[in-house]
Amino acid sequence: MVRSRFAFSSYLSRGIFAFAVLSLVLGLIFHSQLLSMVSAQQPIGAATAFAASDTAGAAPAAAAATDILLELAATVGQTAPAKRLIDYKLKNDPASRPRYYAIVDFDQPSTSKRFYVFDTLEKKVNAYYVAHGRGSGENLAQRFSNQSGSNSSSLGIYRTLNEYTGQHGRSLRLEGLEPANSNVLARAVVMHTADYVSEAFIRQTGRLGRSEGCFAVEKSVGDTLINELKNGAYIIAAKN
Repeated sequence: MVRSRFAFSSYLSRGIFAFAVLSLVLGLIFHSQLLSMVSAQQPIGAATAFAASDTAGAAPAAAAATDILLELAATVGQTAPAKRLIDYKLKNDPASRPRYYAIVDFDQPSTSKRFYVFDTLEKKVNAYYVAHGRGSGENLAQRFSNQSGSNSSSLGIYRTLNEYTGQHGRSLRLEGLEPANSNVLARAVVMHTADYVSEAFIRQTGRLGRSEGCFAVEKSVGDTLINELKNGAYIIAAKN
């Protein structure tokens, strides 16, 4: 009798255990199916929004960025050079996605903030003072050269390279991409800061000081401009 009760108890325990295991398996299967149904019903836009938030700091797609550049350029009267810059970029470097572009308008005198930097992510444009080469003229740049020793500014499209520390402190190397500025790298034409680029200098002399062909900017904005433009931004120096 005792043995019979023990056998029955053992059988009952095994049954309860088997039932528990079966319930666990069925529960896992149900949970997996439920998750699949929820995922299938999730709006497509939800995944897209997550992906977009993951790259919120990146530049817009190339086509969108160039459209934004044109819109911004129109607000500061720089549509023509912006179009030329975009045409060059799309033809020769369509895959890159620089956030920043810049236009130097040499139709304006040095006393004007004629260095326009366009942020295609934040959709804004800032203007800065920039000096031209002393071989190009006094307050207004009128002569341009690609020759070493000319101390002149060069017109054309540039691409920024790496930064370095030189005699003017933190500076930015530039690559000339057209025949009119193909020697700028060899000439060491770069972007750097200078004391002679300031409103105080303008008040004293009636113009900015002049470089040896470099894009010289105010000391107070040098770090900002180098951080924004280094490693692949496009710049065009233009004159009608």
